[in-house]
Amino acid sequence: MANPTLETLRSSILDSIKGRKLGLSPTGYLQGQLSVKEPQTGLAASTTLISTATAALPAYGVSIIGSTITSGATSYTLADPVPGVRKVLFNGTTGTATVTLLSTTAGQGIVSTGSAASTYSVIQFVGKGAMAELVGLSTLHYAMLTPLAITTVTTGNLVQIS
Repeated sequence: MANPTLETLRSSILDSIKGRKLGLSPTGYLQGQLSVKEPQTGLAASTTLISTATAALPAYGVSIIGSTITSGATSYTLADPVPGVRKVLFNGTTGTATVTLLSTTAGQGIVSTGSAASTYSVIQFVGKGAMAELVGLSTLHYAMLTPLAITTVTTGNLVQIS
């Protein structure tokens, strides 16, 4: 089967939610939309980073974190996970950002290995481009899907992901 186009997906909607623009497929999947817009937190303006975390980062969307001071450090707390909800954390500065889980419930943590018993309660982002993609497994655990450290090479226009 060829990759479906947007038109093909919209034509196969079984239960319409918003005409042909959004609906359920015959197998129960949501389809027809261009993409999903996720809320972003962390920027006061298009390029002004909020580097003082007064409230916990939400358990959804994209949070841009980091220190506005060169090689500085900023600490954040992350709200408890929501099962099935994706969360992206991105350090947009050269400083260090530390994200700690908000709740101190026993057994809560971020699962980054094959066992739910191997959990951590802190993620540290060192340098520009460091990011983590999380998803809520339960109200106690996030799964770390994608941890990345990005190093920008000064010669040319290359981004190295390691």
